[in-house]
Amino acid sequence: MQESVAEVTSAGVFPMGASAEPVFVLCAARSGSTLLRFLLDAHPDLACPPETNVPTLCGQLATVWSLIEGAPLSQNRGDEPPEIPDAAIAGVRETMDRMVGSYLARRGKKRYCDKSLGTAQFAYLMSRVWPESKFLCLFRHPMDVIASGIEACPWGLQGYGFDRYGAESPGNSVFALARFWVDNAATILAARDRYPDRCHTVRYEDLVADPESVAQGIFDFLGVPRVPGISEYCFSPERERFGPADYKIWHTSKITSDSVGRGWSIPAGLIPAQVRATMNELAGKLGYVPVDEGWGTADAPADLRADIGDPQAVKAPADAGGAPAAISVPGLVERLNAALSRIDDRFVQDWDPYSKDSFTVVVTPSAEAAPGGGSGWLVDLEARTVTPLQGTGVEGDAEDEDEDEDSDWDIIGSAETWESVIDGTLNLSVALRRYQLRYTAEDGASGVASVARVGMLSELLGLSSWNRPVQTDRDQGAAPDASLVGERP
Repeated sequence: MQESVAEVTSAGVFPMGASAEPVFVLCAARSGSTLLRFLLDAHPDLACPPETNVPTLCGQLATVWSLIEGAPLSQNRGDEPPEIPDAAIAGVRETMDRMVGSYLARRGKKRYCDKSLGTAQFAYLMSRVWPESKFLCLFRHPMDVIASGIEACPWGLQGYGFDRYGAESPGNSVFALARFWVDNAATILAARDRYPDRCHTVRYEDLVADPESVAQGIFDFLGVPRVPGISEYCFSPERERFGPADYKIWHTSKITSDSVGRGWSIPAGLIPAQVRATMNELAGKLGYVPVDEGWGTADAPADLRADIGDPQAVKAPADAGGAPAAISVPGLVERLNAALSRIDDRFVQDWDPYSKDSFTVVVTPSAEAAPGGGSGWLVDLEARTVTPLQGTGVEGDAEDEDEDEDSDWDIIGSAETWESVIDGTLNLSVALRRYQLRYTAEDGASGVASVARVGMLSELLGLSSWNRPVQTDRDQGAAPDASLVGERP
């Protein structure tokens, strides 16, 4: 490094090549990168600021410097030049050393870490600018990333790198975020394959399950001392807390796994088969359970990590007969039976042609409960009967297949969700829009059909919260609500 790099600061003269051996987190949005940043920054030797977009800045500097040096530029504006001259690399390094060195001196730290979204696409440039750099490849199960993305952007996919995907898939945020995950995971895996000795894989699920062990593995890889108990004080006040998405960690005092598995409520039927196949291929390389036809309808896996024991090993407590304990929702079956006894010509005409449907109401365990032990009922409107399903009652159970074939559609939700809907504390429409309840249809009926069927169910359950105008396929009017539509596996 040239002598000109050294600069006098209020803390003295920082060393030459102050940014030697930097650490770059290769990550996508909603993958737990803020938590990882806090852990890194809590180490006495490491400084990891909020998102700086340093890699993007380096790419811009390399482009300008290459232009100045007379090197050919990429035909696509914004892309890295096909060949970056050594002089440009040296210039980028000198510029960044000035900035990073000042930051390290102010923080009293020895080594710079950077957590910026989209860094993986600049891995080659980072490796040239800093041949001593290390990469932490952070991943999270795709369906949990999708769930977190929808939660972060309830009014539309904006920010976090979502904009292009949201614009290309309007009306289907699940599909858009599935493509986002696929593209980012593929780019990070490509960097890991290209630089295997300089990459260390971190899965969010491992991090929250055993933060101390994961932190030790990271520190060993980086060649810095282990710090026992770092997961307990990484949230201390000296952490810089004003980066994008840091708000989620402002009031956090400990690491938990509460967010793992939230993607179970996301309807996989909204992801086209080809994209889902690619997503599963990448997820398999990372040791995750696949997103199959039973996603969100069968028993939830005990763990999203397929390589941690048997993902289906943990089941709900068995009753005296050895079968999983059935789940009941007070008032649910009673309301259905009472409603069937009151069906008259007015009901049949109002809800025609759906008033002769058969459908299943499925209750799955609440999110905090162990998987297994679901319950379900087949409601036959024409026969005026409510029949318990065999087995767990959850679609995908082998014992339910014969009865499930008799239903035209299903509505599925956790016991907690159904209880809230029945007692009036949760609006049925809100539950569906949040995917706390899942509607799936065997016949591939339109969104208008889904609205009519759910409205009919609302009347059967005696709910006043469902106030959408009733429409059938014969009606003209407002467009169907696509958020209610799903395909039954």
